Amino acid sequence: MTETEQTLRQRFTAFLQAMYNWETEANRVDEEEVEKKKTLSWEDFCKQQTELRIPIYKEYITERERKNGGPEYTSHGFPPNYDPSKETITEVQITGKKASIFTDRVYAGMNYKREYKYKLVEGRWLLDTIKEQYLPKNKEPEKWKSVII
Repeated sequence: MTETEQTLRQRFTAFLQAMYNWETEANRVDEEEVEKKKTLSWEDFCKQQTELRIPIYKEYITERERKNGGPEYTSHGFPPNYDPSKETITEVQITGKKASIFTDRVYAGMNYKREYKYKLVEGRWLLDTIKEQYLPKNKEPEKWKSVII
């Protein structure tokens, strides 16, 4: 394994862990709010979650306009969409200043393949896009589709 591949794998794992930690916290706050009968307004909750997401985006994701994504909070998954224990790297491809990490992923009992596309920006590998393909049992895989980051 090259040093570049090792760096990419480490950044990928750190990104997954950061997003998992954020989603787990958002779910905890949601649950706590339900038990307290919603003492936190929706606007305050969104602001709180956006503040938690901004450092993750600055550290791991390319800065560009995203139609349906970005650091501004809109939703989170339950179970979490990003879970390092549910995703396995199957391949790393590096071509100059671009790279892809391919994974096998299990989410809510369903199997997927994912491609995380990275760009080398000012000496750091930053995630630019994610594509996903659902792999139904005993059927042809579905087409690749973009994942909102």
